[in-house]
Amino acid sequence: MVTFEDVALMNSATVKDLKLAIKKKVNEMEQSKMGHRHISWKHVWKNYCLFHQNQKLLDENSALEDFGIRNNSQVQFVAYVMSKASGKHSKRRKHRFFHGLNKRA
Repeated sequence: MVTFEDVALMNSATVKDLKLAIKKKVNEMEQSKMGHRHISWKHVWKNYCLFHQNQKLLDENSALEDFGIRNNSQVQFVAYVMSKASGKHSKRRKHRFFHGLNKRA
C-alpha cells in the first residue's frame, strides 16, 4: 500500500486535482528512489480508480468534500470495472478486413 502523507490540496479541490497531486507525488517518489521511470497514467486511470469510504471517485469534476474527503482522509486505488450499460471498458472487437469475402453470393 502506498501512502501519500504530503499530498496537500485546497478545500475546494476536485477529484481531478487529487489525481494530479497523486501523479506528481508518485512521480517524485519514483524519481528519487529509482531514477527515471515512466508510469503510464493513462493505463492507471483506465484500470483503477480512487476509492473512499465505499465510494468510487469517478466524476473528476466533483468536489472532494462531496465524498467526505477532508484532512487526513485515506483514499485507495481499486480496480475499475464499468457496467456494460455504460459501454466503456468493453472488449474491443477485432476488425475483420476480409469478412465480406466469405459470404456466398
